[in-house]
Amino acid sequence: MFKPLAAFIAATTLSMPVSARVDAGTPRLIQTLEEYGVTVLYNPSTCSQGFSGQYTTERVMTLCYTGQPKASDYDTVRHETFHFLQHCAALRRGDSGITPLAVNTNTRTEWAFSILGANSVDRIKHTYPAHHHQVEIEAFAAASHYSATDLATMVKTWCVKP
Repeated sequence: MFKPLAAFIAATTLSMPVSARVDAGTPRLIQTLEEYGVTVLYNPSTCSQGFSGQYTTERVMTLCYTGQPKASDYDTVRHETFHFLQHCAALRRGDSGITPLAVNTNTRTEWAFSILGANSVDRIKHTYPAHHHQVEIEAFAAASHYSATDLATMVKTWCVKP
């Protein structure tokens, strides 16, 4: 009876990214995002394009998942929230796009490598176009490093309510 359960746990654990974790603060984080003008879309038709989430500078966050949310879905919320933070930081600096939150390239790179490791950074670089590397690497590292509660606090620090 326990062997099939143990096999299932081993299979799901090995297939999950290292950073993926269920985060009890996620509902409050989503509420904070909405308070700061982010429209959160759950499973719209664009989800069929093969991505698990997306944030646009129109303050729209798309979350794609099937069934009950899994640890990787919570990770996606943190990742896309960090893109919102990058957007907020860019606006504060007079830019209109999404730029890294940490302005010191060396410090940001060392921090991201210490969290993700070289293999993960290489996978990100092979997945995204070069002009997205810095924001994506930072967002993946942040999703792994920060909790939903941490990110909600950061939203309140960096972003302005509409």
